[in-house]
Amino acid sequence: MIIVQFTGGLGNQLSQYALYREYICQGKKATADLSWYKEEHTSGGKVDARKLELDLMGLEVEPCDSKFECFSSGKSSRILRRLFVGKTYLEEGYAFTPSLLDVKSGYVMGGCFLGEQYIPDAKDEIRSSINFRGKDLPEIKAVREKIAGCNSVSIHMRLGDYLNNSGLYGGICTPEYYKKAIEYIKERVDNPVFFLFSNDIKLASEILKGENFVPVEGNTGDKSYLDMYLMSCCKHNIIANSTFSWWGAWLNDKPGKIVVCPHTLLNGYDNGSVYCDDWIRINP
Repeated sequence: MIIVQFTGGLGNQLSQYALYREYICQGKKATADLSWYKEEHTSGGKVDARKLELDLMGLEVEPCDSKFECFSSGKSSRILRRLFVGKTYLEEGYAFTPSLLDVKSGYVMGGCFLGEQYIPDAKDEIRSSINFRGKDLPEIKAVREKIAGCNSVSIHMRLGDYLNNSGLYGGICTPEYYKKAIEYIKERVDNPVFFLFSNDIKLASEILKGENFVPVEGNTGDKSYLDMYLMSCCKHNIIANSTFSWWGAWLNDKPGKIVVCPHTLLNGYDNGSVYCDDWIRINP
């Protein structure tokens, strides 16, 4: 049996779900440790409050037995996992770790697991399984129709929580990065219309001041996931160094799409492998 630990926000959850489904497609028994979402997690003194949101995407996982949960009983749970599940596996440097595909039994600690390399067998199934709840709400349909009626390009700008952890995330998707990405699109797409998505739309609009764009507002809190859906509806994408952003672009199935991405995901790590081969990488 393989247990995959789920942690973090929606983008991370989707990546962990993807690896979980890959194991199942390989014919292996896989379950999910969801106990991280029963706890409060702190980083730099700030509580990282997240919810399990897979159900908003129409996705389900089989939970593992509670005695194997990472956050259930400390030392005793580690002993039980080692005896009855096996070795604990970790992703190396938030980048593709080939050995994770060969796991036969054990506990796979929550990681990034981002990139098509992790899902050679499950890729098509994952695309077809994801079904965004709420996509037919009147306000979402109205934005979707605008997106469908032009050469739409999503711009995702992750601010908010990223500003509190600038050492890990900062200096990658700079204003200069967005300027270069926009110019790259303009040189290749006729009359592009840019749709701006952000967790701080006011600050993002200031950063893009001087550019013509359509701010997409209203999808906050429990509706934030609908920004990912609308980004996937655009014909082209400019993404941030964010798993949420990655999934918005990856779920875009438009033929001939252009995806512009930053050179890396996190500072201090060589993890450009998370991006698809045909995505265009731009330095800040």
